[in-house]
Amino acid sequence: MFEDSKTELYVLSVTNSNAAITALANNSGGFYKTADATIEEGALEAGVEYEFIHRNSKGVLNKTKPFTVEQVTNPVYQAYVARTEQVTYFGYNGTSGSLDAANNTYYSLRMTLNHTFGMLNNSPLMLTFPYKSDSSATQREVAAGLAIAATQVKDRQAFKCFKVERVNSGAQLVSLNNLSFTNGSKDFTSADDDTASILVGSIIRIEEPENNGAAVTDPCYVVASHDSGATTARIYTLDQPFQGVTNADNDYCETVTEGNWGLKFTGISVADAAFDPINDEPFVSSFDIQSSESFETAAVTYTTKPLIGRGTYQLVAAQEAYAQFLRKRPAISAYPRTQYLQSAVEGDTYAIFSFEVTDEKFVDVTTGINPKSKYRINIAVKTGLAEVSEFTTVLAAITGSTN
Repeated sequence: MFEDSKTELYVLSVTNSNAAITALANNSGGFYKTADATIEEGALEAGVEYEFIHRNSKGVLNKTKPFTVEQVTNPVYQAYVARTEQVTYFGYNGTSGSLDAANNTYYSLRMTLNHTFGMLNNSPLMLTFPYKSDSSATQREVAAGLAIAATQVKDRQAFKCFKVERVNSGAQLVSLNNLSFTNGSKDFTSADDDTASILVGSIIRIEEPENNGAAVTDPCYVVASHDSGATTARIYTLDQPFQGVTNADNDYCETVTEGNWGLKFTGISVADAAFDPINDEPFVSSFDIQSSESFETAAVTYTTKPLIGRGTYQLVAAQEAYAQFLRKRPAISAYPRTQYLQSAVEGDTYAIFSFEVTDEKFVDVTTGINPKSKYRINIAVKTGLAEVSEFTTVLAAITGSTN
């Protein structure tokens, strides 16, 4: 490989409308025939020179080096796949299991965070959640003690990369709606008169946003107290700060009977709005849970594996910055860029098209040396644009194209 080997990324969020180069809209692009500068709507023709042309968000036109289909290798198409956060249970897991509850016993869980990039030479971070049961231990007590201890440990970390909640196998007692919860607060209110239904000691199962109605894997909290206000003016207090998403009108909650308890650990990766594509590395939280010997029956259940996804805003934005760092022409720069153009948009999702172009410089007639360099062209196309199907047709005609 030589110094012109690099990776380029072009972000398309606007359709090219088959426009001429001079009329190409910002954040659009396409495969153009070098000879007549016409856009290619179908498969690339053999023996014909093409350039991928892209007008960025500042209106600047960028072009790749001319290439022919014979120079293209390793074409890949990747459809968008959402990031998936890890979900792991300890004790009751929504189907089976329970927590140990022996009197006057020291319990502890240890979380090993595996995604701590750059920390102690990429070493994992280990966190311990301790709790000692009292002289009349119950599953409810142990679950609460461990959940509260884990939340306190989490809150001391610079980045809150997980949350710990409780689940319970109990059956529904009373269906509730119009409850208002705030992330990080113990207090909640109801727009209805629930004074007879929500009592001190009540277990409340709170629907998660992706569910349509409460499920046994939804988090449970215990009502620790209330301010004795009348009807809808009453303010209730949970025994643990609410760990879910702030919801001013949750219509799927319920009080439940006492059942087996478990802990639900959910990974939390950095949100798009807080992600810095210049300095941050895209990641998804990954962790392991180990228990102390005091637990004789409670087991760990790994139900949802973490997945970083494909074509997410964070992956595209980070690669966009990296590609600009590699773009050092006409010679290698002594200093990295201090400014980067960001065309990827928070919340957008992308299909990724990628291929390599082999650039053969010359053949030395004396030695037979044939220097070659490869550069990779990545094209991130906003999902929903016509170019997704058009570029799929382009790459499918090249041997080796995969999904």
